[in-house]
Amino acid sequence: MESGGTTRPLYHRLESPTQPPDMAIVQQRSGTIRGYPALGSHIPKVKADDGPLPVDARGIEFTTDVPPDSGCAPGWPMWSGPRDGVSIRTDDRGREFAEISVVITENAQTWPRRKG
Repeated sequence: MESGGTTRPLYHRLESPTQPPDMAIVQQRSGTIRGYPALGSHIPKVKADDGPLPVDARGIEFTTDVPPDSGCAPGWPMWSGPRDGVSIRTDDRGREFAEISVVITENAQTWPRRKG
């Protein structure tokens, strides 16, 4: 995606128990994505997959100005903090989460898919 003459990478998250359609609506409206610690971890991280949303997949596609953490597994970017662009916050149930600002470029959970 072009932004001010530079190309920003695309990322996506597939529909899942942690990425349900109602969450896609919240992400679209807020311009943010949250991430909680993975099972067995205490470090909150936003997790995604590299590249555009696959054609027949349900999920969201997004871009962000925040670079992923260094040292991530190939194809699986993550954002942890606190650091520039990554906030660590606490939800109303007392759980910590990481949060980044994003631009949702496609929402195939609640919108019709774009025609190729």
